[in-house]
Amino acid sequence: MANVNPAYWIARIMITWSVVTCCMAVISQAWHFYLLRFLLGVFEAGFWPAYYTTLWYRPEEISSRIGIMYLAGPASGAFGGLISAGIQLIDTRGNLYGWQWLFLISGLLSLVFGIATLFVLPAKPGQSKGFLTPEEARQVQHRIDRTSKHEDDDNNGKTNKKTVLMRDLRNLKSQLTDYKVWLFCVLYFTPVMAATSLGYFLPKIVQQIGTYDSIQVSLLSIPPYVFGGLMVFIVTRLSDRFQDRGWFIIGMCITSFVGFAILSFAESVGARYFGLMVVAGGTYPTVPLSMAWTANSKEGAVAVASATGIVSSVANFGALICTFALYSGWEADAPHYVGSNMVVGGAMLLAATSAVFLKFRLKYLNGMIDSGIKVGKGGRDYRYLL
Repeated sequence: MANVNPAYWIARIMITWSVVTCCMAVISQAWHFYLLRFLLGVFEAGFWPAYYTTLWYRPEEISSRIGIMYLAGPASGAFGGLISAGIQLIDTRGNLYGWQWLFLISGLLSLVFGIATLFVLPAKPGQSKGFLTPEEARQVQHRIDRTSKHEDDDNNGKTNKKTVLMRDLRNLKSQLTDYKVWLFCVLYFTPVMAATSLGYFLPKIVQQIGTYDSIQVSLLSIPPYVFGGLMVFIVTRLSDRFQDRGWFIIGMCITSFVGFAILSFAESVGARYFGLMVVAGGTYPTVPLSMAWTANSKEGAVAVASATGIVSSVANFGALICTFALYSGWEADAPHYVGSNMVVGGAMLLAATSAVFLKFRLKYLNGMIDSGIKVGKGGRDYRYLL
């Protein structure tokens, strides 16, 4: 996205994964499943628009914008509960099982929005003809005040592609060797693991809280998603309002841990369900906050795109841990999943620890910048958001 039209690239991601999702409705053999899941991962890679937001908004405005986009996560979970309840009522209609209807509906809806994205989503400010006038584009670029930091724009097309490629590869290498990137990986890895636990296993967690049938489980899974989405909306805006990332992430991580503890050790059904609500409210805001903080802490298009890509990629291993080692993958932990809950809750405390270290380290670097010393390999001369 640093070298092509990011709007077209995001649309391409949506369209290709929608086609693969629709194809999953006709799976009949195991190799079909493995092939399509592999292709789904290939085609959806790079969807996080953290870099895209830096093209249009100032650093202190990114968190709430990513937060709005991330609201689609808990919103889809809430709607998914309704859709799941409805699909169970049409199971076997049209000679299709409920899971086949689910893939078809999800894939077709995403396909419609992917095609619409080609025509609606603007590209970079300087390339958004028809969306902005030349003067408006200039004002946007002046407002974000980072034109000197965008390596892909500072050559005006005069540098050959090989030189650009080599420069980008050196930039990527510098991100891979930057300790801050790996701290952000830890910071983002654990909230993704917790959010994945909710996304994949929330119905199973609800089911073990009380005695419910499948439709009741689907409906009771909706409120935690709704509350989590509300907290994303509120907390990301407060983060931008106070121009702070670290303390909000630390607070939300601790909140999530408390929720997991209540969910694991409370005795009454009501208290445990309350704990589940606290988990959702603490977990979901940390995901957009962590990605916004990563993007805020890098200089230049390729650096932002590379760092957020690295952090997002590493975080996917959190999903692997939840899938294969926790909850359904930890048979001895059933039916109450106390061990799984506390592993994920403890991981949130690890994220809080990483945020504390990053906050104080970046504060030290800000002191150097205030003294007129450029920091980092990019020679950063403007303050980090803490």
